[in-house]
Amino acid sequence: MAKFNTLRKLFAPDAINRMGEECFTLSDRESLVSRVMTTFLSAEGSYYEKGNQEMEEILSLIDRVDPEFVAKLALYVRNEGNLRSVSHLLAARLAKYVSGKEWAKRFYSRIVVRPDDISEILACYASLNGMDCRKVRNIPNSMKRGFKEALERLDAYQIDKYKMERRDISLVDLVNLFHPSGGEKNAEAYRRLMRGESLEGLYATKVLEKEMSKAGGGGKTAGELALAKHDAIASVVENVSGMPIMNLVRNLRNILLYAPDKIGEACLQMRIAGKIENSRLLPFRFASAYREVEKIEAPAEAGSEIPLERDKGGSSVTAREFITLKSMVLDALEEALQISCERNIPKLEGSVAVLVDHSGSVRGDAGGSSRVAPFSSTTTAMIGNLFGCMMAYRQDDVYLGLFGDRLIHVPINREERMLDMNMKSFAEGEKCGGATETGIYDFFRAVVKEKKRLDNVIIFSDCQIGDAFTKGHTSWGREFTAWYGSGKADTGENFHKLFKKFRIINPGAHVIVVDIKSYGNTVFPFDRVNGVQNIAGWSDRIFSQIEGFTKGYDAVIKKIESTEL
Repeated sequence: MAKFNTLRKLFAPDAINRMGEECFTLSDRESLVSRVMTTFLSAEGSYYEKGNQEMEEILSLIDRVDPEFVAKLALYVRNEGNLRSVSHLLAARLAKYVSGKEWAKRFYSRIVVRPDDISEILACYASLNGMDCRKVRNIPNSMKRGFKEALERLDAYQIDKYKMERRDISLVDLVNLFHPSGGEKNAEAYRRLMRGESLEGLYATKVLEKEMSKAGGGGKTAGELALAKHDAIASVVENVSGMPIMNLVRNLRNILLYAPDKIGEACLQMRIAGKIENSRLLPFRFASAYREVEKIEAPAEAGSEIPLERDKGGSSVTAREFITLKSMVLDALEEALQISCERNIPKLEGSVAVLVDHSGSVRGDAGGSSRVAPFSSTTTAMIGNLFGCMMAYRQDDVYLGLFGDRLIHVPINREERMLDMNMKSFAEGEKCGGATETGIYDFFRAVVKEKKRLDNVIIFSDCQIGDAFTKGHTSWGREFTAWYGSGKADTGENFHKLFKKFRIINPGAHVIVVDIKSYGNTVFPFDRVNGVQNIAGWSDRIFSQIEGFTKGYDAVIKKIESTEL
């Protein structure tokens, strides 16, 4: 018997999740990474965490993790994950720990991508320290110097676009606080800003909202107003730099209704790869826009047999033409999404099973909300379903399954638009049932029963998978007894025993778990022996992590640690 070179201990479940199943607790670093990569900090909380619980947990984790790692994570989240609010929270909390840190000024300069990042971080800092955000004091010197440097980078267009005049902290307030030195590209813009003068003529780029506001002057007939809106849209779309993608996607309805003759140019801009890649627009935003455009109906006057110029205004089309233009927009959105992700969506070797969670905790049901932001109709399930469909659509030999109380197979039809397939599969997901995650147990049981050989299994879930019998109590003190099934075959076997049976049949299968709403734990073992990769996030970067199949959180943490401050 070996006395010194003993057998390495394998990971064992060490906690109980929100559904009563045994789970693995993530380390503080892993938990912080997974939580910040899957949140918009919704004021209504998430399905299992109400109100400010999620924010309080993130703050607690920040306090337990090395400040330099937190700073690098904030930059990673802002630049790689394209998530703003949580990066503001990280930056604001870090102010407690930056005294004497040589990297602090550089961090506060680099965390600013756009001017309102500064005002949001400052307002968050005030809130965390019990201050009125209009009277912020005791700002760390590194924050002051970093924000001053960031303000000095702005050009006239950014200064005009982000005046934030109706916010508690305006751009004028920021200038008064941090005293940026105007340079060649912004000195005149800052002078005019502080005098309350117009910045018109200092830059070529046009902002649609401002042009539309000018068009909406009083005293116009319906036709005159429509014509003014058409000209405003045309002036922005035809501008030498076109429209920023986020602005363009948000205004597709206006373009369709008021400037249909500019749809061709708008669609062309949505097909420019460099523009899409630099837009910082998360993939599911294109899917949300697709869903909204589909709802748009032709305006009442379209197709009229007796159109009057004063009624129509602008540029009008027939109902049939409107349908054609709408189809063009949907095609362009589809291509924009593919550009957004196609370089990162891998085609995996061998067979692939893609499983998407549609239980109540990700779809949202009577038990709680799963909206990702207060003013968004997007739910965690919508994000998971889109990513699952994108992954499945790319594979040659694939099974796509949706799970809740039951498992539903969705056949892949590559002759239809991927986004159409995504919407159909999301509708199918409603039939899964929201009370439990029996469906994922059914999947693994079927694999074991049929001795099905699989090369890859990819799961999109919040990882709160329920067991037949609870080994303890939930965080709110409720005892669970039977979360799935009712027969004898359903009792006594938790997920980990079932997963071990799966591993006997598929010892070399790659199992990748994408946590789309982290609660700081997972039911899937995450070590090399078990061959499971756990990653988290909504960015298209998750696909490159899947392709690399490194050791999940280790790979992400190494990437974060390599970030320069």
